Amino acid sequence: MQQRTPTPRFTFLGLILLLAGVTGLSVVGVPWWFGRADVTLEAAAQLLADDLQDVQNRAALRNERLEIRFDISGAGYDAVTAKGLALQSPVGPGTFTRRYDIDAVFRGVQVRRTSFQGSNAVAFGRMGECLWGAQIELAFKNEVRVISIADGSGGVEISSSK
Repeated sequence: MQQRTPTPRFTFLGLILLLAGVTGLSVVGVPWWFGRADVTLEAAAQLLADDLQDVQNRAALRNERLEIRFDISGAGYDAVTAKGLALQSPVGPGTFTRRYDIDAVFRGVQVRRTSFQGSNAVAFGRMGECLWGAQIELAFKNEVRVISIADGSGGVEISSSK
């Protein structure tokens, strides 16, 4: 009579222990990772740069002036027409709005300072040109990123500031 060797397999208890371990690592690891200033701030700066380029492209495509207007509180920004009508979000239904104070990934990021010509907005003309240059400082903890938008071309550059 031939003896059977047991085949290794997951037990229900083993699966529960594995899930508990992964959950425990996530509880500790995710806040640690997203609590790092360079990760959160780089992502927020890149998102703002992408949004600026998206609105610039929409302005040229729609042949109308579009703007990104910043909250005075520094909590975020909205993409709107020159008349203040909200643009559609690029990622789904709803308005094109970013709020750092309520988005879990960017909580703590703030628009520290903006530099525009007599406005609280970056404006793109009918051909996608930037109507005036701008600088936006994003801050998280003690780190700062400066997003510069070139007058005319609308080229976007992200740099660090200490």
